[in-house]
Amino acid sequence: MDTRLSDRNAISVLWTFRWLVYELVLRDLRLRYRGSFAGFAWTLLNPLIFMTIYALVFSVYFRIGVPNYALYLLAGLIPWGWVSGAVLAGTTSIVDGRMYVGRTMFPTLVLPIVPVVSNALNFIFALPVLAVFALAMHAHLGLALVALPLVMLVQLLVTTGIVLLLATANVFFRDLQLLANYALTILFYLTPIFYTRVQVPTAFQALVIWNPFAALISAYQDILYANRFPSPADLAYAAAFGAVILALGVAAFTRSQDAFSQYI
Repeated sequence: MDTRLSDRNAISVLWTFRWLVYELVLRDLRLRYRGSFAGFAWTLLNPLIFMTIYALVFSVYFRIGVPNYALYLLAGLIPWGWVSGAVLAGTTSIVDGRMYVGRTMFPTLVLPIVPVVSNALNFIFALPVLAVFALAMHAHLGLALVALPLVMLVQLLVTTGIVLLLATANVFFRDLQLLANYALTILFYLTPIFYTRVQVPTAFQALVIWNPFAALISAYQDILYANRFPSPADLAYAAAFGAVILALGVAAFTRSQDAFSQYI
């Protein structure tokens, strides 16, 4: 089979080489925690540490006034970990996998897909812990949970599109891997994770309205914190953004893949 990607066969390539995606994701997860005393627990410790810090600052020092504020934070921090982890690892995925690029039988598309999937699995593994945490805080998890797979699917579209774009561009512009880290930091503070959307001043509401990650994080907080169905408008906007960015990512990868081996 021709492993070069065309605009129409991305799904076909990934389905044909699903076993390879599985093996590389498994290897990625093993390497990530190999030699680590806490192992997979670091996936949970990272958002828990930030949750503790933000909860102390904004519920004790500044008294932000959000009930069950720690749960509100965790409901945003855990899905954000999927985004940031996938983008940081995905941006350098093609360059890091240079030994595979150009091989006739190896589909280069798999390289940026692996960090997206492995970070998605980390997110899924963290959900039971989040559920236990919610129950411990006497929060209610109910019928709204049926919307969770849809929100995850939308996030998968958005994250995959961004990673494909950045991984492709990083082959030709290596500064991008450094800029991606700064961009994620800026985006994190512009996304209502440790504050609520209604607390954003009117003059800056556009930064929230047009931020697809604000829509996604709000959807998770609606389901996992407020036990309500997410806003259809938020989901529709995030899904539309995901479809567009994924199409752009596939197009950029398709048109650039023949040049990868010359630059890495």
